Amino acid sequence: MRSIFLLLFVFSTSVLWSQTPSEKLAAQYFEADNFAFALPLYEDLSDNSPSDLFFYDRYLQCMLEMKQHDKAVKLVRKRLKKFSGIVQFAVDEGYVLEKQGDGNSAEKVWNKLLDNLNNEYNAYLSLASAFQRRYKTDWAIKVYEKGEIAFEGLTDFGSQLAQLYMQTGNRTKGIEKYVNMVLNSGLPYEQSKQLFEMNITDSADFATLRLVLLRNIQKMPDNFALADLLKWTFIKQKDWNAAFVQTKALDKRLKEQGLRVIELGEMCMSNEAWDVASRCFEYVKEYGETGMYYNDAVSGLLETRYIRIKAGNSDSAQFKQLESDYLAFIKDLGYTENTWRSVSRLAELYTNYLHQPAKAIDLLELYLAAPGLRLKTQAAAKLALGDAYIIDGDVWSSELLYAQVEKDFEEDPLGQEAKFRRARLSYFRGDFAWSQLQLQVLKGATTQLIANNAIELALKISENLGIDSNYHALGLFANAELLLMQNQFKQAEIELDSIISLYPGHSLSDDILYVRAEIRQKQGNYAAAAEYLETLAIAFSHDLLVDNAWYQLGLLYENHLNNPEKAMDAYKKVLLDCPGSLFQQEARKHFRKLRGDSI
Repeated sequence: MRSIFLLLFVFSTSVLWSQTPSEKLAAQYFEADNFAFALPLYEDLSDNSPSDLFFYDRYLQCMLEMKQHDKAVKLVRKRLKKFSGIVQFAVDEGYVLEKQGDGNSAEKVWNKLLDNLNNEYNAYLSLASAFQRRYKTDWAIKVYEKGEIAFEGLTDFGSQLAQLYMQTGNRTKGIEKYVNMVLNSGLPYEQSKQLFEMNITDSADFATLRLVLLRNIQKMPDNFALADLLKWTFIKQKDWNAAFVQTKALDKRLKEQGLRVIELGEMCMSNEAWDVASRCFEYVKEYGETGMYYNDAVSGLLETRYIRIKAGNSDSAQFKQLESDYLAFIKDLGYTENTWRSVSRLAELYTNYLHQPAKAIDLLELYLAAPGLRLKTQAAAKLALGDAYIIDGDVWSSELLYAQVEKDFEEDPLGQEAKFRRARLSYFRGDFAWSQLQLQVLKGATTQLIANNAIELALKISENLGIDSNYHALGLFANAELLLMQNQFKQAEIELDSIISLYPGHSLSDDILYVRAEIRQKQGNYAAAAEYLETLAIAFSHDLLVDNAWYQLGLLYENHLNNPEKAMDAYKKVLLDCPGSLFQQEARKHFRKLRGDSI
């Protein structure tokens, strides 16, 4: 049957390029549902080329549309007599009888075809395909079911059956068939997962799969592939609590000392399931300091705390305690590849929250002096150190570090990030022309984030060019942004006030509101930050920063102001009013989470 479909495809493709006038006219009538005119043309074409299945099929369809059932039966039987090896004609005999209203005779024809099946594998495939071509899916299922019995399951008919069960709405039976395929074939977890990822599509399917897996696990408690698949269903549905319970049970049975629980914890963190992430890491930590993954667990707990403290309403005491715990962890393990995440977080803690950039510089310099670090890790540390130097007021040292990374990783995203930071530094210093040259190159960066950051900064420069290339207002604003980065909030406010005083109604007005909101947020005055963002979003609803404002406003209401309704309204603004926004995906995720969706 596969050869029949291939023949039809090849022929129909070639027809597009080499149709005779009568073929072209017949096709036009057929496609316009003018079957009375198409019929005699396809009759001649089919009679002249009796082995051509394309003409046969079109001729048959015309007769059925014109209710010429007797003539259609004669055509099919004539072809069957001449080409007895093509089972499609035998199936079509029943197909025409059914169209004629004689369902009983059609079933007799088809049952006879089933009864006459031998033990030839291809005969089952051909017959099932012939039924499927006439949309007789139930009969195709009967063919494959008989084939499974005849060959005692030693074929790939199970896969065909599972697909047909799913297509016909018998999804429970289809899922059971897929699970049986996993059991009978001994497929490892990763391959089994791929099988289900292609065929399980909605929450109802996942619920059914869970039930089927649980029934089989009760019968075969030592089948770890099934247990892994059950865990996977929880993960796919973002049911992190259930995933933790299942993963923990697997860990205990396999005596893995927490490996897969650590992996689940990292997955929970990336999905903002902080509570379950903490439970994962706490569980592994309980194996004790001699446990194989103890340090990974401590690192994960520190990371979870850092992200939660950063996102929430935290005080200096929490930051100081986190600093102390990071220092203890790094002291125990030293400066290695495995401690880079903790070192980088502690450096951020010093620069962004504790306002102690000198400590960040000391920490990162000690880390870079350690032996055995990968070159990319060294480069990432240099970028972090460059930022710390800027915050500490040493822009020249940061320039040197950025230039080193850009040179060493010219074609790598790390090098592109270094180029962007150099361009941003030039912007801070008022060298807008050189900054724009670098940003122009970065618009084609391989990573979207770098490219978008470059475009945003380039637009800020070009759109705020004063008369006769007067960059004074932009210079004041760039310096205000530098002061903000350096946590010199009072001085930043003075620069912003100067722009308003010297250049009332300047095109930087929306940017000024945005920076004021950032200052208030860094100061912990979240209500005032929200007011600035809301003013920006409403007063400058058609400007570039409107989506930034609505998205940041949503985060403030969600994480700091405890107002989920207003947060949802802000995220909805991004989704509905800012269709091209880069925040679309994240806004949708936050909106659905607040609405209570399973995401």
